[in-house]
Amino acid sequence: MTAYARAIGDAKTGRVLWHDKGDERRDFASTTKTMTAWLILREAAKDPKLLDEVVTFSSAADRTPGSTSGLKTGEKIPVRELLFGLMLPSGNDVATALAEFAGPRFAADGNSADATRPVARFVAEMNRAAKELGLKQTRYANPHGLPDNNHLSTASDQVVLAAKAMQNEQFREYVQTRQHATKVQGPGGNARNIVWKNTNKLLEFAGYSGLKTGTTDAAGACLVSACKHRDDELIVVVLGSSSS
Repeated sequence: MTAYARAIGDAKTGRVLWHDKGDERRDFASTTKTMTAWLILREAAKDPKLLDEVVTFSSAADRTPGSTSGLKTGEKIPVRELLFGLMLPSGNDVATALAEFAGPRFAADGNSADATRPVARFVAEMNRAAKELGLKQTRYANPHGLPDNNHLSTASDQVVLAAKAMQNEQFREYVQTRQHATKVQGPGGNARNIVWKNTNKLLEFAGYSGLKTGTTDAAGACLVSACKHRDDELIVVVLGSSSS
């Protein structure tokens, strides 16, 4: 394998079974979106109506660089559909939109300037959740995984998070979906159809349960994956691969 760091763990318990440099902190690209999606679904478990709330795509979301869902400023879409745009084409723009939407639900991190910034409040909650889950080497600086010196994790921490996220049936549905079509409402009232395809090519293989890909120049190719064989299910994480 060309990966710099790797870890394998039990999907039921999150216990890391084997690793190589699994505790070294690194950029982890769009595998970040595992936490972004899990936080939204955690809130939806408390308030099921949340998934039916409609998000109006902001210009800030539309301008987010990198991988994109193709949604445009002013378009409207329910949260449950927006999550497909986060996890299938790995939309950085959607990560921003979801953070803007959900951020006001959470407390700021003590910085008074962040109290009025929904994305900062969402990221603060990502870090609180990481601490609660025991992700000791993980620090989030954004909801999408674009490079930042303060945005780092480890392969071992990603095993723990993936195991937790895969306990959520809705999360499993999203990451196992190979293609999803939906309709978005434009600002002028016109609707258009959009199709999202999963960047995760391993979904073609039997026994593979999906999860999340990620690639940036800083992080290299990254993959958090889940695979089941009979009654055994493992989480496999690779960070910093030179091939994808």
